[in-house]
Amino acid sequence: MKKLILHSIILTFSTCICLTSCRQAPEKNTNFQFAKDDLPRIDDTIRNARIIWDKSEKKVSHEEYFAEYGRARRYNGDTVFMVYHFGPKGHEWDNIALRKSFDNGQSWTKEEIIVKDDQQDRYSGFSTPDLLVLKNKWLLLAYTGRGIPDDSVHNNLQVRISKDAGESWSKPSIVALGRSWEPGMTQLPSGEIQLFFSNELVSTKAAKGRHEQKVLLIRSKDNGTTWSSPQMVAFTPGRRDGMPVPLVLKDNKGIIIPVEAVENMTSPEIIWTSMEANWNYATVGTKDNGRRWIGSVDPVWGGAPNVVQFPSGETVISMQTELGRKLDRYKGWKKNSVVVMVGNSMAKNFGNLSFPYPDLPINEGRYFCSLFVLDKDRLALLTTRNYPDSSSAVFWKEGRVVREQP
Repeated sequence: MKKLILHSIILTFSTCICLTSCRQAPEKNTNFQFAKDDLPRIDDTIRNARIIWDKSEKKVSHEEYFAEYGRARRYNGDTVFMVYHFGPKGHEWDNIALRKSFDNGQSWTKEEIIVKDDQQDRYSGFSTPDLLVLKNKWLLLAYTGRGIPDDSVHNNLQVRISKDAGESWSKPSIVALGRSWEPGMTQLPSGEIQLFFSNELVSTKAAKGRHEQKVLLIRSKDNGTTWSSPQMVAFTPGRRDGMPVPLVLKDNKGIIIPVEAVENMTSPEIIWTSMEANWNYATVGTKDNGRRWIGSVDPVWGGAPNVVQFPSGETVISMQTELGRKLDRYKGWKKNSVVVMVGNSMAKNFGNLSFPYPDLPINEGRYFCSLFVLDKDRLALLTTRNYPDSSSAVFWKEGRVVREQP
């Protein structure tokens, strides 16, 4: 994503109340015991699996000029909840909608506006939502509050809680200040909630005039009621690490976040921690220490990554890319298309590229994609479809994983 270039100040908060005030980040605790450096389990296998996509798809956002950034989560059984942001022309990133499906994504209820841009003296809109279904069946919604003015003091991340399956929501809690966006959440087996987000830094010489960006993590151990101070988990000087999507790997193999690595020829890259270390290393993951790697067998550049894992162990990653597109006239990331790859149980060796939209018209685009596992053999891809008139809508397309004998 292109972001406005503004100075960034990160403020952190007390964890014992609903966050409405801030203080400077504390001095580093010199008595804290960092986890020992460790390495992911060895899995050099290349999965002989590929995705075969249905020809048909369906629009799942409601009738509006602009809708983007669909995210679906299973609530229970065949019940699925989906969120996205939307708005009229000129206010495209203003509101957040919720829709529900009771038949595993085949049909959807009427949209409910759960975050509305009704504070126009304080905010220019709310966007990039993520939804998490907690173990106790509460819903946690995280999203960006785009402040007025658009700077590091007035922008923030907000969280709301629903204890009744989305029928009602708590008042928003501000959990981080600064030019921060694209929250991604997961809950560990211990019950700890982890919320990752992109945070923009000041421009540096290494970044060649662009703002650098890092990925921060905040934690909650009381079902989203209070949150820790931010902790940096990804940063590469001169680059813009961003758009983190967490995944707890099966069989205690750790936690990963794919990140969009702008200013690099290959993206996304995968950053890993063991369950035991739980991101509490003295340094962030790098290729040198073995906790960061390029995911694909044949490296390409892709943005806005999203990742899921099938019960059988295969990981699947999606990304938006210009691969195969001739965008001379229609330049810009909203005219990208989508590629999907299958990897192994450690989110390595992604390959067997598939193109869900091989015949995408050059004046349309598919971007801001996410994945949703339907069952042991099928998954859904949510994409934002950008039309020739620059309007957008969220679409749902299903695919089937074909596992071949080695």
